[in-house]
Amino acid sequence: SEGGFATGTMLGSGGFIAYDEDQCIVRNTWNFARFYHHESCGQCSPCREGTGWMEKVLHRLEYGHGKMSDIDLLVDVAKKIEGNTICPLGDAAAWPVASAIRHFRDEFEWHVKEPVKSLDTNYGLANYAEPIAKAEVTTGN
Repeated sequence: SEGGFATGTMLGSGGFIAYDEDQCIVRNTWNFARFYHHESCGQCSPCREGTGWMEKVLHRLEYGHGKMSDIDLLVDVAKKIEGNTICPLGDAAAWPVASAIRHFRDEFEWHVKEPVKSLDTNYGLANYAEPIAKAEVTTGN
């Protein structure tokens, strides 16, 4: 089947984003959340409320006011949105947040531990030890 549906996956927009070592995952995730919150029609509560919560919490993290518990709150909100909305926009909003935290949790934690530093400096992918080797271990390749 085209688009991966036979395997239970969704192609989505068919696009992807490549980040270099100078990008901030938290900032980019917040931008995704802002987009999806703006695009939500508001018809179903999980999407209407959940996208707003994710945007607010990510804003707090990005601007130095986050707490460690905010990271788990984001994961929890994403889980409550996924599969509980009328259209696929809710899932599309939840997945990048959950995925960013799953793969880059240490960067989210760094924003909490170093709130002042995180305002001026990107944690950056360069701080991950051998990103390709880490990905290969995770995927088993």
